[in-house]
Amino acid sequence: MRDLAWISARLDAAPAAAIRGTLTRLVPFVPVTKNRPVDWLLTTGRPNRYNPAGTECVYFAEDEATARAEYDQYWAGLPGAAQPLVTYFAEVQLRRVLDLTSKDSLKALGVRPSELFTNWRRAKRPTVTQLIGQAVNTTCKFSAIRYPSNATRDAGFPGTNIVIFRTRIQRPDFVHILGPTKKPLQKWP
Repeated sequence: MRDLAWISARLDAAPAAAIRGTLTRLVPFVPVTKNRPVDWLLTTGRPNRYNPAGTECVYFAEDEATARAEYDQYWAGLPGAAQPLVTYFAEVQLRRVLDLTSKDSLKALGVRPSELFTNWRRAKRPTVTQLIGQAVNTTCKFSAIRYPSNATRDAGFPGTNIVIFRTRIQRPDFVHILGPTKKPLQKWP
């Protein structure tokens, strides 16, 4: 049985990818703007596809179409589906990313591609993706995970997301929320 220790040990064999570029996030307007100043890198600690409860991380898409597909899938059928939303962008430099779109990474972890799409919301215990995220966050071997989008797969086009773990961002890596000037609206570290 794969558990946190098993996955953590296998991270040593997984190759690291580097990502430098602009990522996109699409979120409901009210939660992101209720804090003053606005917290563009809000970490709720709620569980998600690549993190168990209590993990400080933020999710981005590699492009706007993927961000929109993720938002639409998340809110499908819920009362808040038509609420105002905000799209914003982050410039990132991440030197050690676990790239789960890579066959080499999946092989190193002993994970089948289909396992990346397991429904984490209905799971009675942490899913393999949540264990991977927990291992990344606790072992300090990577700062982020790049993974295929379930929402775009369901919508019929390819897309990729990135989950970035707050406590793993160390200089020279960075996450800068883009604003109207060269000065970032918010940044990690």
